[in-house]
Amino acid sequence: MRFPKKGMLELFKELTSRDEQLDLDNLKETTGRLTQEYVGQFRTLFEQAGQETNEAELREALSDLLALFAGNHDPELFKRRLEFGRKLGVAEIPLEQLIKAYGSLFRCWFDERASVCHFSNKELQSLKYGAKSLFVDFGLHLLGYEGEIFNTRRVLTTVDVLTGLMSRRKFEEKLRQAIEFAKNTKTEFSLYYIDIDNLRLINDVHGYIIGDIVLENVAAHLQESFTDAFAIARIGDDELGVILMDMGPAEALTKAQLLCKSIAEMEIKPLDDDGIFITSSIGVASYPRNGQALDDLMLAAEVACITSKRKGRNRAQVVDAVSDDINPTVTHERILILREALSSKNDIVPFYQPIVDLETGEPVGYEVLARVKRGEKFLSAGLFVDAAEKSGLMQDIGKRVIEQAMKEKNSSWAKDKLFFINLSMREVESRDTIKFLADMVNRYGIDSREIVAEITERETVRDINAVHNFARELTELGVRLAVDDFGSGFSSFLYLRYFDCYFAKIEGSLVRDITRSGRSRMIVENMAKLLQKLSIEVVAEFVENSEVAKVLKNAGIRYGQGYYLGKPSRCPGKGS
Repeated sequence: MRFPKKGMLELFKELTSRDEQLDLDNLKETTGRLTQEYVGQFRTLFEQAGQETNEAELREALSDLLALFAGNHDPELFKRRLEFGRKLGVAEIPLEQLIKAYGSLFRCWFDERASVCHFSNKELQSLKYGAKSLFVDFGLHLLGYEGEIFNTRRVLTTVDVLTGLMSRRKFEEKLRQAIEFAKNTKTEFSLYYIDIDNLRLINDVHGYIIGDIVLENVAAHLQESFTDAFAIARIGDDELGVILMDMGPAEALTKAQLLCKSIAEMEIKPLDDDGIFITSSIGVASYPRNGQALDDLMLAAEVACITSKRKGRNRAQVVDAVSDDINPTVTHERILILREALSSKNDIVPFYQPIVDLETGEPVGYEVLARVKRGEKFLSAGLFVDAAEKSGLMQDIGKRVIEQAMKEKNSSWAKDKLFFINLSMREVESRDTIKFLADMVNRYGIDSREIVAEITERETVRDINAVHNFARELTELGVRLAVDDFGSGFSSFLYLRYFDCYFAKIEGSLVRDITRSGRSRMIVENMAKLLQKLSIEVVAEFVENSEVAKVLKNAGIRYGQGYYLGKPSRCPGKGS
Protein backbone atom coordinates (compact mmCIF):
# COMPACT_ATOMS: atom_id res chain seq x y z
CA MET A 1 0.00 0.00 0.00
CA ARG A 2 1.12 3.56 -0.69
CA PHE A 3 0.19 6.27 1.75
CA PRO A 4 -2.20 8.76 0.18
CA LYS A 5 -0.90 12.18 -0.68
CA LYS A 6 -3.75 13.63 1.29
CA GLY A 7 -4.13 12.92 4.96
CA MET A 8 -7.21 11.25 6.40
CA LEU A 9 -8.32 14.58 7.87
CA GLU A 10 -8.50 16.02 4.37
CA LEU A 11 -10.31 12.93 3.11
CA PHE A 12 -12.75 13.29 5.98
CA LYS A 13 -13.39 16.88 4.94
CA GLU A 14 -13.91 15.94 1.28
CA LEU A 15 -16.22 13.04 2.06
CA THR A 16 -18.45 15.12 4.29
CA SER A 17 -18.37 18.36 2.26
CA ARG A 18 -19.32 20.15 5.46
CA ASP A 19 -16.10 22.02 6.14
CA GLU A 20 -17.75 24.81 8.08
CA GLN A 21 -18.88 22.40 10.79
CA LEU A 22 -15.41 20.96 11.45
CA ASP A 23 -12.31 22.41 13.00
CA LEU A 24 -10.06 19.81 11.43
CA ASP A 25 -6.80 21.64 12.09
CA ASN A 26 -7.25 21.52 15.83
CA LEU A 27 -6.93 18.09 17.42
CA LYS A 28 -6.35 19.28 20.98
CA GLU A 29 -9.77 18.22 22.21
CA THR A 30 -9.29 14.70 20.90
CA THR A 31 -5.60 14.25 21.58
CA GLY A 32 -5.88 14.19 25.37
CA ARG A 33 -8.37 11.34 25.49
CA LEU A 34 -6.67 9.53 22.62
CA THR A 35 -3.24 9.76 24.27
CA GLN A 36 -4.57 8.36 27.52
CA GLU A 37 -6.21 5.44 25.75
CA TYR A 38 -3.18 4.77 23.51
CA VAL A 39 -0.73 4.75 26.41
CA GLY A 40 -2.97 2.51 28.50
CA GLN A 41 -3.64 -0.04 25.76
CA PHE A 42 -0.09 -0.37 24.52
CA ARG A 43 1.46 -0.45 27.97
CA THR A 44 -0.84 -3.41 28.71
CA LEU A 45 0.12 -5.13 25.46
CA PHE A 46 3.84 -4.73 26.11
CA GLU A 47 3.48 -5.92 29.70
CA GLN A 48 1.62 -9.03 28.55
CA ALA A 49 4.49 -9.72 26.15
CA GLY A 50 7.09 -9.20 28.90
CA GLN A 51 8.49 -6.04 27.29
CA GLU A 52 9.31 -2.78 29.02
CA THR A 53 8.33 0.60 27.66
CA ASN A 54 7.81 4.12 28.98
CA GLU A 55 5.07 6.68 28.67
CA ALA A 56 7.21 9.14 26.74
CA GLU A 57 7.90 6.57 24.06
CA LEU A 58 4.25 5.67 23.74
CA ARG A 59 3.19 9.33 23.57
CA GLU A 60 5.74 9.93 20.82
CA ALA A 61 4.43 6.89 18.93
CA LEU A 62 0.90 8.28 19.11
CA SER A 63 2.08 11.69 17.97
CA ASP A 64 3.78 10.10 14.96
CA LEU A 65 0.68 8.08 14.17
CA LEU A 66 -1.56 11.15 14.19
CA ALA A 67 0.95 13.01 12.05
CA LEU A 68 0.87 10.21 9.46
CA PHE A 69 -2.89 10.18 9.69
CA ALA A 70 -2.95 13.94 8.99
CA GLY A 71 -0.73 13.52 5.90
CA ASN A 72 2.77 14.28 7.23
CA HIS A 73 5.27 12.20 5.25
CA ASP A 74 8.49 13.34 6.92
CA PRO A 75 11.23 10.65 6.51
CA GLU A 76 12.26 10.89 10.18
CA LEU A 77 8.68 10.30 11.23
CA PHE A 78 8.55 7.16 9.06
CA LYS A 79 11.80 5.97 10.56
CA ARG A 80 10.48 6.29 14.11
CA ARG A 81 7.29 4.42 13.17
CA LEU A 82 9.46 1.67 11.68
CA GLU A 83 11.39 1.32 14.91
CA PHE A 84 8.19 1.20 16.96
CA GLY A 85 6.72 -1.36 14.55
CA ARG A 86 9.78 -3.57 14.98
CA LYS A 87 9.46 -3.34 18.74
CA LEU A 88 5.87 -4.56 18.48
CA GLY A 89 7.06 -7.39 16.24
CA VAL A 90 9.87 -8.40 18.61
CA ALA A 91 7.38 -8.42 21.49
CA GLU A 92 5.34 -10.98 19.50
CA ILE A 93 2.10 -9.25 20.32
CA PRO A 94 -0.72 -11.17 18.61
CA LEU A 95 -1.91 -9.51 15.44
CA GLU A 96 -5.54 -9.73 16.58
CA GLN A 97 -4.71 -7.67 19.69
CA LEU A 98 -2.88 -5.02 17.68
CA ILE A 99 -5.74 -4.62 15.23
CA LYS A 100 -8.22 -4.45 18.07
CA ALA A 101 -6.12 -1.78 19.80
CA TYR A 102 -5.79 0.38 16.71
CA GLY A 103 -9.46 -0.13 15.87
CA SER A 104 -10.38 1.10 19.36
CA LEU A 105 -8.14 4.14 18.95
CA PHE A 106 -9.69 4.97 15.61
CA ARG A 107 -13.18 4.77 17.13
CA CYS A 108 -12.09 7.12 19.89
CA TRP A 109 -10.81 9.65 17.36
CA PHE A 110 -13.71 9.21 14.96
CA ASP A 111 -16.49 9.46 17.53
CA GLU A 112 -15.23 12.78 18.84
CA ARG A 113 -14.64 14.28 15.40
CA ALA A 114 -17.98 13.04 14.04
CA SER A 115 -19.96 14.20 17.08
CA VAL A 116 -19.96 17.79 15.82
CA CYS A 117 -21.51 16.78 12.49
CA HIS A 118 -25.14 16.03 11.80
CA PHE A 119 -24.66 12.95 9.67
CA SER A 120 -27.12 10.14 9.18
CA ASN A 121 -26.20 6.75 10.61
CA LYS A 122 -25.69 5.45 7.07
CA GLU A 123 -23.23 8.24 6.23
CA LEU A 124 -21.30 7.70 9.47
CA GLN A 125 -21.14 3.95 8.90
CA SER A 126 -19.81 4.31 5.36
CA LEU A 127 -17.18 6.85 6.37
CA LYS A 128 -16.18 4.98 9.48
CA TYR A 129 -15.45 1.66 7.83
CA GLY A 130 -13.85 3.26 4.81
CA ALA A 131 -11.34 5.06 6.99
CA LYS A 132 -10.73 2.40 9.61
CA SER A 133 -8.72 0.09 7.37
CA LEU A 134 -6.46 2.99 6.41
CA PHE A 135 -5.97 3.86 10.07
CA VAL A 136 -5.04 0.26 10.79
CA ASP A 137 -2.60 0.44 7.88
CA PHE A 138 -0.90 3.39 9.53
CA GLY A 139 -0.95 1.75 12.94
CA LEU A 140 0.60 -1.49 11.72
CA HIS A 141 2.98 0.14 9.28
CA LEU A 142 6.05 -1.97 8.69
CA LEU A 143 5.89 -4.69 11.29
CA GLY A 144 8.85 -6.15 9.43
CA TYR A 145 11.69 -4.67 7.43
CA GLU A 146 12.44 -1.29 5.99
CA GLY A 147 11.21 -0.94 2.41
CA GLU A 148 8.18 -3.23 2.94
CA ILE A 149 4.71 -2.14 3.92
CA PHE A 150 2.44 -4.31 5.98
CA ASN A 151 -0.10 -6.08 3.81
CA THR A 152 -3.36 -5.01 5.42
CA ARG A 153 -5.46 -6.74 2.81
CA ARG A 154 -4.02 -10.06 3.93
CA VAL A 155 -4.54 -9.11 7.56
CA LEU A 156 -8.16 -8.17 7.04
CA THR A 157 -8.88 -11.59 5.55
CA THR A 158 -7.84 -13.20 8.82
CA VAL A 159 -8.81 -10.61 11.45
CA ASP A 160 -12.02 -8.64 11.98
CA VAL A 161 -10.97 -5.02 12.46
CA LEU A 162 -13.87 -4.06 14.73
CA THR A 163 -13.65 -6.84 17.31
CA GLY A 164 -10.10 -8.09 16.87
CA LEU A 165 -11.48 -11.62 16.52
CA MET A 166 -10.73 -13.96 13.64
CA SER A 167 -12.54 -13.34 10.37
CA ARG A 168 -14.97 -15.89 8.95
CA ARG A 169 -12.35 -17.03 6.45
CA LYS A 170 -9.84 -17.72 9.22
CA PHE A 171 -12.57 -19.41 11.28
CA GLU A 172 -13.34 -21.80 8.46
CA GLU A 173 -9.64 -22.57 8.09
CA LYS A 174 -9.51 -23.42 11.81
CA LEU A 175 -12.69 -25.49 11.47
CA ARG A 176 -11.06 -27.57 8.73
CA GLN A 177 -8.07 -28.13 11.01
CA ALA A 178 -10.41 -29.18 13.85
CA ILE A 179 -12.19 -31.66 11.56
CA GLU A 180 -8.90 -33.17 10.42
CA PHE A 181 -7.59 -33.44 13.98
CA ALA A 182 -10.81 -34.99 15.32
CA LYS A 183 -10.91 -37.43 12.42
CA ASN A 184 -7.33 -38.59 13.03
CA THR A 185 -7.66 -38.81 16.83
CA LYS A 186 -11.22 -40.21 16.90
CA THR A 187 -12.34 -37.36 19.16
CA GLU A 188 -15.23 -34.92 19.04
CA PHE A 189 -15.62 -31.16 19.18
CA SER A 190 -18.41 -28.59 19.11
CA LEU A 191 -18.99 -25.19 17.57
CA TYR A 192 -21.30 -22.31 18.44
CA TYR A 193 -23.17 -20.08 16.00
CA ILE A 194 -24.02 -17.02 18.13
CA ASP A 195 -26.48 -14.38 16.94
CA ILE A 196 -26.84 -11.15 18.95
CA ASP A 197 -30.59 -10.69 19.18
CA ASN A 198 -32.03 -7.50 17.69
CA LEU A 199 -28.66 -5.91 16.92
CA ARG A 200 -30.12 -4.37 13.78
CA LEU A 201 -32.80 -2.73 15.92
CA ILE A 202 -30.08 -1.35 18.22
CA ASN A 203 -28.32 0.08 15.14
CA ASP A 204 -31.56 1.69 13.95
CA VAL A 205 -32.52 3.14 17.34
CA HIS A 206 -29.14 4.10 18.81
CA GLY A 207 -26.89 4.27 15.73
CA TYR A 208 -24.14 2.08 14.30
CA ILE A 209 -21.56 3.43 16.72
CA ILE A 210 -23.52 1.99 19.64
CA GLY A 211 -24.05 -1.25 17.73
CA ASP A 212 -20.30 -1.52 17.24
CA ILE A 213 -19.71 -1.06 20.97
CA VAL A 214 -22.18 -3.85 21.67
CA LEU A 215 -20.33 -6.16 19.28
CA GLU A 216 -16.98 -5.29 20.85
CA ASN A 217 -18.29 -5.98 24.34
CA VAL A 218 -19.73 -9.36 23.38
CA ALA A 219 -16.49 -10.28 21.58
CA ALA A 220 -14.47 -9.38 24.68
CA HIS A 221 -16.88 -11.40 26.83
CA LEU A 222 -16.38 -14.46 24.63
CA GLN A 223 -12.60 -14.15 24.90
CA GLU A 224 -12.85 -13.93 28.68
CA SER A 225 -15.31 -16.82 28.89
CA PHE A 226 -13.45 -19.22 26.57
CA THR A 227 -9.74 -18.71 27.17
CA ASP A 228 -9.05 -22.25 25.91
CA ALA A 229 -11.22 -22.02 22.76
CA PHE A 230 -9.64 -23.31 19.57
CA ALA A 231 -11.14 -20.37 17.65
CA ILE A 232 -13.36 -17.34 18.30
CA ALA A 233 -14.47 -15.31 15.30
CA ARG A 234 -16.90 -12.82 13.88
CA ILE A 235 -18.60 -14.82 11.14
CA GLY A 236 -21.29 -12.35 10.06
CA ASP A 237 -22.63 -8.84 10.62
CA ASP A 238 -24.07 -9.77 14.00
CA GLU A 239 -22.94 -13.41 14.31
CA LEU A 240 -19.99 -14.84 16.19
CA GLY A 241 -18.52 -18.34 16.19
CA VAL A 242 -16.63 -20.45 18.73
CA ILE A 243 -14.90 -23.83 18.31
CA LEU A 244 -14.39 -25.92 21.46
CA MET A 245 -12.21 -29.00 21.06
CA ASP A 246 -12.76 -32.33 22.83
CA MET A 247 -16.31 -31.39 23.78
CA GLY A 248 -19.45 -33.34 22.95
CA PRO A 249 -22.98 -32.00 22.36
CA ALA A 250 -24.26 -32.41 25.93
CA GLU A 251 -21.42 -30.47 27.57
CA ALA A 252 -21.40 -27.91 24.75
CA LEU A 253 -25.12 -27.26 25.17
CA THR A 254 -24.74 -26.79 28.94
CA LYS A 255 -21.92 -24.28 28.44
CA ALA A 256 -23.90 -22.49 25.72
CA GLN A 257 -26.86 -22.12 28.08
CA LEU A 258 -24.55 -20.57 30.68
CA LEU A 259 -23.16 -18.27 28.00
CA CYS A 260 -26.67 -17.12 27.08
CA LYS A 261 -27.32 -16.29 30.72
CA SER A 262 -24.05 -14.38 31.16
CA ILE A 263 -24.64 -12.33 27.98
CA ALA A 264 -28.13 -11.45 29.19
CA GLU A 265 -26.62 -10.21 32.46
CA MET A 266 -24.21 -7.84 30.68
CA GLU A 267 -24.98 -4.14 30.96
CA ILE A 268 -23.35 -2.03 28.28
CA LYS A 269 -23.08 1.72 28.88
CA PRO A 270 -21.58 3.17 25.72
CA LEU A 271 -22.28 6.82 26.49
CA ASP A 272 -22.48 6.69 30.29
CA ASP A 273 -26.26 6.87 29.90
CA ASP A 274 -28.78 4.19 30.64
CA GLY A 275 -27.33 0.75 29.99
CA ILE A 276 -28.19 -1.43 27.00
CA PHE A 277 -29.15 -5.01 27.80
CA ILE A 278 -28.87 -7.67 25.13
CA THR A 279 -29.59 -11.35 24.63
CA SER A 280 -28.28 -13.96 22.25
CA SER A 281 -29.46 -17.01 20.33
CA ILE A 282 -26.91 -19.81 20.12
CA GLY A 283 -26.87 -22.79 17.78
CA VAL A 284 -24.70 -25.76 18.80
CA ALA A 285 -23.32 -28.36 16.38
CA SER A 286 -20.93 -31.19 17.16
CA TYR A 287 -18.53 -33.34 15.17
CA PRO A 288 -19.21 -36.09 14.16
CA ARG A 289 -22.83 -36.16 15.35
CA ASN A 290 -24.12 -33.28 13.20
CA GLY A 291 -21.74 -33.65 10.29
CA GLN A 292 -18.21 -34.52 9.24
CA ALA A 293 -17.69 -31.76 6.67
CA LEU A 294 -17.34 -28.01 7.10
CA ASP A 295 -20.52 -27.03 5.26
CA ASP A 296 -22.59 -29.64 7.09
CA LEU A 297 -21.39 -28.49 10.52
CA MET A 298 -21.84 -24.79 9.76
CA LEU A 299 -25.32 -25.40 8.39
CA ALA A 300 -26.30 -27.53 11.40
CA ALA A 301 -25.13 -24.79 13.80
CA GLU A 302 -26.93 -22.09 11.80
CA VAL A 303 -30.14 -24.15 11.67
CA ALA A 304 -29.94 -24.66 15.44
CA CYS A 305 -29.44 -20.91 15.90
CA ILE A 306 -32.46 -20.13 13.71
CA THR A 307 -34.47 -22.61 15.76
CA SER A 308 -33.46 -20.93 19.02
CA LYS A 309 -34.53 -17.54 17.63
CA ARG A 310 -37.88 -18.90 16.53
CA LYS A 311 -38.44 -20.39 19.97
CA GLY A 312 -38.17 -16.94 21.52
CA ARG A 313 -34.46 -16.02 21.52
CA ASN A 314 -32.17 -15.85 24.55
CA ARG A 315 -31.53 -19.58 24.48
CA ALA A 316 -29.19 -22.24 23.14
CA GLN A 317 -30.30 -25.03 20.83
CA VAL A 318 -28.67 -28.18 19.52
CA VAL A 319 -29.93 -30.16 16.54
CA ASP A 320 -30.51 -33.49 18.25
CA ALA A 321 -30.66 -35.98 15.44
CA VAL A 322 -28.81 -39.07 14.31
CA SER A 323 -29.96 -38.33 10.77
CA ASP A 324 -30.73 -34.71 9.93
CA ASP A 325 -32.49 -35.80 6.75
CA ILE A 326 -35.37 -37.34 8.70
CA ASN A 327 -35.45 -34.79 11.52
CA PRO A 328 -38.57 -32.60 11.12
CA THR A 329 -36.96 -29.61 12.88
CA VAL A 330 -33.97 -29.59 10.55
CA THR A 331 -36.19 -30.05 7.50
CA HIS A 332 -38.41 -27.18 8.64
CA GLU A 333 -35.49 -24.82 9.14
CA ARG A 334 -34.00 -25.78 5.79
CA ILE A 335 -37.33 -25.02 4.15
CA LEU A 336 -37.24 -21.57 5.77
CA ILE A 337 -33.69 -21.03 4.48
CA LEU A 338 -34.77 -22.02 0.96
CA ARG A 339 -37.77 -19.67 1.05
CA GLU A 340 -35.57 -16.84 2.25
CA ALA A 341 -33.07 -17.58 -0.54
CA LEU A 342 -35.83 -17.67 -3.16
CA SER A 343 -37.08 -14.29 -1.99
CA SER A 344 -33.69 -12.82 -2.93
CA LYS A 345 -32.56 -12.50 -6.54
CA ASN A 346 -28.98 -13.60 -5.90
CA ASP A 347 -29.09 -16.29 -3.20
CA ILE A 348 -29.75 -19.33 -5.43
CA VAL A 349 -27.21 -19.51 -8.24
CA PRO A 350 -25.77 -22.01 -10.71
CA PHE A 351 -22.32 -23.57 -10.32
CA TYR A 352 -20.72 -25.48 -13.18
CA GLN A 353 -18.81 -28.76 -13.04
CA PRO A 354 -16.89 -29.69 -16.20
CA ILE A 355 -17.59 -32.84 -18.18
CA VAL A 356 -14.24 -33.67 -19.77
CA ASP A 357 -13.03 -35.54 -22.81
CA LEU A 358 -10.75 -38.14 -21.16
CA GLU A 359 -8.50 -38.27 -24.19
CA THR A 360 -7.81 -34.55 -24.56
CA GLY A 361 -8.52 -33.34 -21.01
CA GLU A 362 -10.67 -30.52 -22.41
CA PRO A 363 -14.21 -29.80 -21.17
CA VAL A 364 -16.97 -30.57 -23.64
CA GLY A 365 -19.66 -29.24 -21.36
CA TYR A 366 -20.75 -28.45 -17.81
CA GLU A 367 -23.32 -29.87 -15.43
CA VAL A 368 -25.39 -27.05 -13.96
CA LEU A 369 -25.60 -27.43 -10.17
CA ALA A 370 -27.64 -25.34 -7.75
CA ARG A 371 -25.97 -23.56 -4.84
CA VAL A 372 -27.61 -21.73 -1.93
CA LYS A 373 -25.79 -18.56 -0.84
CA ARG A 374 -25.48 -18.11 2.93
CA GLY A 375 -23.32 -15.15 3.88
CA GLU A 376 -20.04 -15.55 2.01
CA LYS A 377 -20.53 -19.30 1.48
CA PHE A 378 -22.26 -21.25 -1.26
CA LEU A 379 -23.84 -24.43 0.08
CA SER A 380 -24.58 -27.45 -2.08
CA ALA A 381 -28.25 -27.77 -2.90
CA GLY A 382 -27.85 -31.46 -2.04
CA LEU A 383 -28.12 -30.43 1.61
CA PHE A 384 -31.63 -29.14 0.88
CA VAL A 385 -33.04 -31.76 -1.49
CA ASP A 386 -35.28 -33.39 1.12
CA ALA A 387 -36.56 -30.03 2.32
CA ALA A 388 -37.13 -28.81 -1.25
CA GLU A 389 -39.12 -31.91 -2.19
CA LYS A 390 -41.26 -31.86 0.98
CA SER A 391 -42.04 -28.17 0.58
CA GLY A 392 -42.73 -28.26 -3.16
CA LEU A 393 -39.95 -25.75 -3.81
CA MET A 394 -37.91 -27.99 -6.10
CA GLN A 395 -39.43 -26.62 -9.31
CA ASP A 396 -38.97 -23.00 -8.21
CA ILE A 397 -35.31 -23.66 -7.41
CA GLY A 398 -34.82 -25.50 -10.69
CA LYS A 399 -36.34 -22.69 -12.74
CA ARG A 400 -34.25 -20.06 -10.94
CA VAL A 401 -31.01 -21.94 -11.60
CA ILE A 402 -31.86 -22.89 -15.20
CA GLU A 403 -32.79 -19.33 -16.18
CA GLN A 404 -29.58 -17.93 -14.69
CA ALA A 405 -27.58 -20.62 -16.49
CA MET A 406 -29.31 -19.79 -19.79
CA LYS A 407 -28.34 -16.14 -19.31
CA GLU A 408 -24.73 -17.19 -18.80
CA LYS A 409 -24.73 -19.65 -21.72
CA ASN A 410 -23.63 -16.82 -24.00
CA SER A 411 -20.49 -16.17 -21.92
CA SER A 412 -17.16 -16.75 -23.67
CA TRP A 413 -16.24 -19.74 -21.47
CA ALA A 414 -19.57 -21.45 -22.29
CA LYS A 415 -19.49 -20.92 -26.04
CA ASP A 416 -19.98 -24.18 -27.97
CA LYS A 417 -20.15 -26.14 -24.69
CA LEU A 418 -22.97 -28.44 -23.59
CA PHE A 419 -25.03 -27.51 -20.53
CA PHE A 420 -26.39 -30.51 -18.60
CA ILE A 421 -29.44 -29.50 -16.55
CA ASN A 422 -31.09 -31.73 -13.94
CA LEU A 423 -34.84 -32.30 -14.01
CA SER A 424 -36.81 -34.06 -11.30
CA MET A 425 -39.53 -36.55 -12.19
CA ARG A 426 -42.11 -33.98 -11.08
CA GLU A 427 -40.70 -31.55 -13.67
CA VAL A 428 -40.65 -34.27 -16.33
CA GLU A 429 -44.33 -35.00 -15.72
CA SER A 430 -45.29 -31.31 -15.76
CA ARG A 431 -46.60 -29.87 -19.02
CA ASP A 432 -45.03 -26.49 -18.13
CA THR A 433 -41.43 -27.74 -18.26
CA ILE A 434 -41.16 -27.99 -22.06
CA LYS A 435 -42.78 -24.56 -22.44
CA PHE A 436 -40.31 -23.12 -19.92
CA LEU A 437 -37.30 -24.64 -21.70
CA ALA A 438 -38.55 -23.44 -25.09
CA ASP A 439 -39.02 -19.93 -23.69
CA MET A 440 -35.49 -19.91 -22.24
CA VAL A 441 -33.93 -21.12 -25.51
CA ASN A 442 -35.76 -18.49 -27.55
CA ARG A 443 -35.35 -15.64 -25.07
CA TYR A 444 -31.58 -15.98 -24.76
CA GLY A 445 -30.84 -17.09 -28.33
CA ILE A 446 -29.36 -20.46 -27.40
CA ASP A 447 -28.66 -23.39 -29.71
CA SER A 448 -31.01 -26.00 -28.20
CA ARG A 449 -28.63 -28.79 -29.30
CA GLU A 450 -26.19 -27.56 -26.65
CA ILE A 451 -28.69 -28.24 -23.83
CA VAL A 452 -28.89 -31.72 -22.30
CA ALA A 453 -31.76 -32.60 -19.95
CA GLU A 454 -30.79 -35.13 -17.27
CA ILE A 455 -33.48 -37.40 -15.81
CA THR A 456 -32.33 -39.00 -12.60
CA GLU A 457 -32.43 -42.79 -12.25
CA ARG A 458 -33.18 -42.58 -8.53
CA GLU A 459 -36.78 -41.41 -8.89
CA THR A 460 -39.60 -43.81 -9.61
CA VAL A 461 -41.30 -43.54 -12.99
CA ARG A 462 -44.92 -43.02 -12.02
CA ASP A 463 -46.32 -42.22 -15.48
CA ILE A 464 -44.40 -43.82 -18.33
CA ASN A 465 -46.60 -42.08 -20.92
CA ALA A 466 -45.78 -38.65 -19.45
CA VAL A 467 -42.06 -39.42 -19.63
CA HIS A 468 -42.48 -40.69 -23.21
CA ASN A 469 -44.26 -37.47 -24.24
CA PHE A 470 -41.60 -35.40 -22.49
CA ALA A 471 -38.80 -37.20 -24.35
CA ARG A 472 -40.58 -36.74 -27.69
CA GLU A 473 -41.15 -33.02 -27.09
CA LEU A 474 -37.52 -32.59 -26.01
CA THR A 475 -36.43 -34.10 -29.34
CA GLU A 476 -38.75 -31.75 -31.24
CA LEU A 477 -37.25 -28.82 -29.34
CA GLY A 478 -33.75 -30.03 -30.19
CA VAL A 479 -32.73 -30.62 -26.56
CA ARG A 480 -30.86 -33.88 -25.92
CA LEU A 481 -31.80 -36.38 -23.24
CA ALA A 482 -29.47 -37.97 -20.67
CA VAL A 483 -30.07 -40.66 -18.06
CA ASP A 484 -28.39 -39.74 -14.78
CA ASP A 485 -27.16 -42.30 -12.20
CA PHE A 486 -27.38 -45.11 -14.74
CA GLY A 487 -26.98 -48.48 -13.01
CA SER A 488 -28.40 -47.57 -9.63
CA GLY A 489 -31.73 -49.28 -10.35
CA PHE A 490 -33.95 -50.64 -13.10
CA SER A 491 -35.66 -47.46 -14.33
CA SER A 492 -32.75 -46.61 -16.62
CA PHE A 493 -33.26 -49.79 -18.62
CA LEU A 494 -36.84 -48.68 -19.25
CA TYR A 495 -35.42 -45.40 -20.56
CA LEU A 496 -33.14 -47.29 -22.93
CA ARG A 497 -36.04 -49.35 -24.19
CA TYR A 498 -38.56 -46.58 -24.77
CA PHE A 499 -36.62 -43.33 -25.25
CA ASP A 500 -33.99 -41.91 -27.55
CA CYS A 501 -31.25 -41.14 -25.00
CA TYR A 502 -28.14 -39.32 -26.18
CA PHE A 503 -26.06 -39.64 -22.98
CA ALA A 504 -25.97 -42.01 -20.01
CA LYS A 505 -24.06 -41.07 -16.86
CA ILE A 506 -22.86 -44.17 -15.01
CA GLU A 507 -23.63 -44.09 -11.29
CA GLY A 508 -20.70 -42.67 -9.35
CA SER A 509 -20.28 -45.31 -6.64
CA LEU A 510 -19.63 -47.96 -9.31
CA VAL A 511 -17.01 -45.77 -11.00
CA ARG A 512 -15.29 -44.88 -7.73
CA ASP A 513 -14.69 -48.55 -6.93
CA ILE A 514 -13.35 -49.75 -10.28
CA THR A 515 -9.70 -49.71 -9.13
CA ARG A 516 -10.54 -51.59 -5.91
CA SER A 517 -13.30 -53.97 -6.95
CA GLY A 518 -13.04 -56.34 -9.89
CA ARG A 519 -16.81 -56.78 -9.84
CA SER A 520 -17.47 -53.02 -10.07
CA ARG A 521 -14.96 -52.78 -12.90
CA MET A 522 -16.66 -55.58 -14.82
CA ILE A 523 -20.10 -53.97 -14.33
CA VAL A 524 -18.89 -50.58 -15.57
CA GLU A 525 -17.06 -52.02 -18.58
CA ASN A 526 -20.06 -54.09 -19.67
CA MET A 527 -22.50 -51.21 -19.11
CA ALA A 528 -20.28 -49.09 -21.35
CA LYS A 529 -20.29 -51.77 -24.08
CA LEU A 530 -24.09 -52.04 -23.94
CA LEU A 531 -24.57 -48.27 -24.14
CA GLN A 532 -22.05 -47.91 -26.96
CA LYS A 533 -23.86 -50.60 -29.01
CA LEU A 534 -27.00 -48.51 -28.60
CA SER A 535 -25.08 -45.43 -29.88
CA ILE A 536 -25.35 -43.73 -26.50
CA GLU A 537 -22.44 -41.59 -25.31
CA VAL A 538 -21.14 -42.65 -21.87
CA VAL A 539 -20.17 -40.25 -19.08
CA ALA A 540 -18.49 -41.69 -15.98
CA GLU A 541 -19.20 -39.79 -12.74
CA PHE A 542 -17.01 -39.59 -9.61
CA VAL A 543 -13.67 -39.63 -11.40
CA GLU A 544 -11.50 -38.86 -8.37
CA ASN A 545 -7.95 -39.78 -9.44
CA SER A 546 -5.74 -40.54 -12.44
CA GLU A 547 -5.95 -44.32 -11.94
CA VAL A 548 -9.75 -44.28 -12.33
CA ALA A 549 -9.45 -42.05 -15.41
CA LYS A 550 -6.95 -44.47 -16.98
CA VAL A 551 -9.19 -47.51 -16.44
CA LEU A 552 -12.13 -45.64 -17.96
CA LYS A 553 -10.14 -44.65 -21.05
CA ASN A 554 -9.00 -48.26 -21.52
CA ALA A 555 -12.66 -49.33 -21.33
CA GLY A 556 -13.44 -47.01 -24.23
CA ILE A 557 -15.39 -44.51 -22.12
CA ARG A 558 -14.99 -41.11 -23.70
CA TYR A 559 -16.23 -38.64 -21.09
CA GLY A 560 -15.71 -38.22 -17.36
CA GLN A 561 -16.83 -35.96 -14.52
CA GLY A 562 -15.45 -35.65 -10.99
CA TYR A 563 -13.18 -33.65 -8.69
CA TYR A 564 -10.04 -35.00 -10.38
CA LEU A 565 -11.22 -33.48 -13.64
CA GLY A 566 -12.67 -30.29 -12.18
CA LYS A 567 -14.64 -29.04 -9.19
CA PRO A 568 -17.87 -27.05 -9.47
CA SER A 569 -17.23 -23.31 -9.76
CA ARG A 570 -19.24 -20.17 -10.30
CA CYS A 571 -17.50 -19.02 -13.51
CA PRO A 572 -15.17 -21.71 -14.95
CA GLY A 573 -13.60 -19.35 -17.46
CA LYS A 574 -12.37 -17.12 -14.59
CA GLY A 575 -10.88 -19.97 -12.58
CA SER A 576 -13.20 -19.32 -9.64
